[in-house]
Parts: sequence; C-alpha cells; structure tokens
Amino acid sequence: MSGAGLIIFLLIIIVLKQFTSILNSKLYVREYKDIIKNNSHGYFGVGTFQPKLGIGQVCLIVIDDQNIIRECRLINGLSIFAKFHQYVPVIDQSTESEAVLNDKHRKVLYQAVQNASNARTKSQRGSS
Repeated sequence: MSGAGLIIFLLIIIVLKQFTSILNSKLYVREYKDIIKNNSHGYFGVGTFQPKLGIGQVCLIVIDDQNIIRECRLINGLSIFAKFHQYVPVIDQSTESEAVLNDKHRKVLYQAVQNASNARTKSQRGSS
C-alpha cells in the first residue's frame, strides 16, 4: 500500500470512529430521556464497566425510596449494533437482594445502584 493509500485508509477509519461515537451518544441520550420521562418519582443512576479486553457494559437504573429497582436497562457490546434492552431479572428486586448481588452483571449493576443512591442522598439533603 502506498503512502497516500495508507493516509486515506486511516482517515476513513477516523471518520467511521467519529460517526459511530455520534450514533452511540444519540442512543444513550434517547434511552436516558425515555427512562427519566417514565420514572419521574425515582432516582437515576448509571453504571459502566469497561475491561481492558472484552465486552463493555452500560447500565441505566432507577430505584425508589425503598431501594427497589423500578427500571433497569443494559447495553453490552463492541459495536454500534449493540442496543439497550430492559434487564428484567432485577426489576422489582431490592438492591440488596440475592438476585442483584449475585447477578452476572453485578459489577455494572452495583455501580449504577451506588450512583442512584448518591442521587437520592443529594435529593434528600436538598429537601431538608
């Protein structure tokens, strides 16, 4: 491959990477707005898990005042073809239940629950 061909190839890769980043951002914002609109009485948290090698995860979660998970959406994947899906096994479960603590996605769930709990604490401090 000539020098000009290599430069064109690298430019195409950079443009495709930017394009996929924009698509992923739009997907995340759409899911975020949908969860917030449908769960106005809960506390929202986000968890992320990105191993050095392997498939990353993002979790969007809503908990109520009793630490019950009211909404949970996960995305697993390496490409723009990955989509958020509702993660039913933990919905209507306590954040401290065995179903949540021993779940195969426990790392990302834990981080999302912690962030939602922090949001609840901040909200309660602000209303006192």
